[in-house]
Amino acid sequence: MNVYFDREGLVDSREFYEDKELPYALFSSISSVYPFVKFEEELAEINDYCVFILSQLEDKLETLIRESDVPFHLVKGYRRAEEDTAEDMEELFDPAYMFSPVTTWKKLSRDINKCTLLLLILSYLESSLNEIAKWFCGERSVPLGRKERGDDEITFYLRKIGQCCACDLTGALEEELAYIRKVRMIRNRFVHREWDQVDKYYDKFRLCDVFHAVSAIFAGVEKAACGAGLIEENELFGKER
Repeated sequence: MNVYFDREGLVDSREFYEDKELPYALFSSISSVYPFVKFEEELAEINDYCVFILSQLEDKLETLIRESDVPFHLVKGYRRAEEDTAEDMEELFDPAYMFSPVTTWKKLSRDINKCTLLLLILSYLESSLNEIAKWFCGERSVPLGRKERGDDEITFYLRKIGQCCACDLTGALEEELAYIRKVRMIRNRFVHREWDQVDKYYDKFRLCDVFHAVSAIFAGVEKAACGAGLIEENELFGKER
């Protein structure tokens, strides 16, 4: 039986300092102002944590496969469920394969782990935008208020930040927001105990693309803040709040 494992296109953050083409970007502050430098550092740390977890899971699967009484083969990448062959399905219901620890860890690494890491990244984005929105609203004496029915937290915070920066951030980040809304729906299914439906969404997103969209949102917010005079590019220290 083939066991498909995908590292989601992620690389260690140190590789972004080297001159090479990478499948995604990580946020890099243009202002050196706190908390944007904090967001840069913490997002890189979250990226490296995800890389570490994926590496450990791959090592775990390789060890279990070597020790297995029935043959498994680790394949880098992943296969969509609809591409499974009749032979794959026959092996899937073979008790020797069904009750193997390899099968258990394949499920954990493929579906549960990926959604757990997605939850971490999106929660960090929401928390950081909340921090920025409160800061900017305080600077501009704008009430933060509450999100309207049907709005998600990310859209709400970006609208408030855009109001403080006198620009349409949700419009400027329309493509990134559309992608984030899509993966948020998957995250919400996972959070609300719909684990049996998670595997069908496995191939709908890659973690490297989630990091790319989140980084673009941070970059868009920082650029808008510089344009509005809330912060300045290349400042050494941020304004005390």
